[in-house]
Amino acid sequence: MAFFTDEERKKIEEEAEIRARVYLKYEKKSSGAAGVLSSVCPGLGQAYNGQMGKASLCIFIVLISLLILSFGILFQIKGMPTKEEPVAIETQEPVEMDEEGIVITEEEESAGEQEAATEEKSEKKSAAPAVLIIIGALGTLCGWNYSVKDAIRTAKRINGSY
Repeated sequence: MAFFTDEERKKIEEEAEIRARVYLKYEKKSSGAAGVLSSVCPGLGQAYNGQMGKASLCIFIVLISLLILSFGILFQIKGMPTKEEPVAIETQEPVEMDEEGIVITEEEESAGEQEAATEEKSEKKSAAPAVLIIIGALGTLCGWNYSVKDAIRTAKRINGSY
């Protein structure tokens, strides 16, 4: 059986106290710092807590949601891209001219038809931009909120106070 002298015992206790201080300083995580970091950028709080996979997932979800939201806003402003059908080339019919060589056109009738077509297009606005905006906004808000709450919860769990 080995017995320690007083000097050896004192040295061992000092080393244990130093280890405890290092542990408290570097191993414990501040739940406030984790929450603030995730509030600034989703995933930073998870990275602070040492959860790199979860951090990248949070960043990915929020970025995809922001992209969807951006496209929804863009399509709401500019209109949805449509695939235009190719125009068939028609054979030309003889053009009617009066005696002076001025082409006789039916501008009044064609102008009325164009106005009706424009009104039909404006009435057929798609609901897709609104759906994209809603999905993007909800995804961004929910992803960001989850990131903050999870960072705080994980920091408390690491410290053993949860």
